[in-house]
Amino acid sequence: MTQVKVIITEVPVSKPRLWPLSSLVDRPTCWGKSVTLRCGCAKGTGVRYAWYQHIDRKDFLLHKSSDLYLHCGAVQKDCSYFCIGSNDISSEKSELISVQVLMPANSSCIYVVNIQGQPIYDCADRMSTTTVTTPTLTSCLVIMNISDNTRNQSLQLNETTQGFFFIRSLTGLPLWYILLRWSSFLALLIIICTAVKCTRRRYKKYVNQKKNIHCRRIYHAC
Repeated sequence: MTQVKVIITEVPVSKPRLWPLSSLVDRPTCWGKSVTLRCGCAKGTGVRYAWYQHIDRKDFLLHKSSDLYLHCGAVQKDCSYFCIGSNDISSEKSELISVQVLMPANSSCIYVVNIQGQPIYDCADRMSTTTVTTPTLTSCLVIMNISDNTRNQSLQLNETTQGFFFIRSLTGLPLWYILLRWSSFLALLIIICTAVKCTRRRYKKYVNQKKNIHCRRIYHAC
């Protein structure tokens, strides 16, 4: 009997598992603290890891590493993350991690990270005690020296940090949208008025023509 000895040099990867390096029980993200997530496969030889961001139905490669560092500057809107473990034989995709941004970085930076198999939490108490701070308008002083023989003039130019088309009205809608809506209404009103005037003119012209024809018939009858 011949003995056959099989040596396995490569093992396919198993489905990656995700976990935070620090506990989420204390809800560190509710106070804007950073969180590091790790991706690991229980089986597989020579496993390579890569993190992706899933947003607007598209996947974007972030970096090739087993760790993902989440912080206020990175989480700017609601999205999902996942990890792919691969080697020369196979590749596997992890479960999705959902990140919900409650307040952006320019306010108080409150976000929630939901990982399958990890404690589920929220930041409702932080939201009730945190007020949204809106960026204030700033002005700067620009000095322009204008030489007119022996006279220097200083001009002060007030510049705001927010653009004209992004200023919001009291209704909460952008100013450009309000102007566009009223312009469309005004244009429609002008078209209706013009149509009414043209109809009246045609009607008057028709009545005058009818009167002239009637007078001519009476004149010929006489």
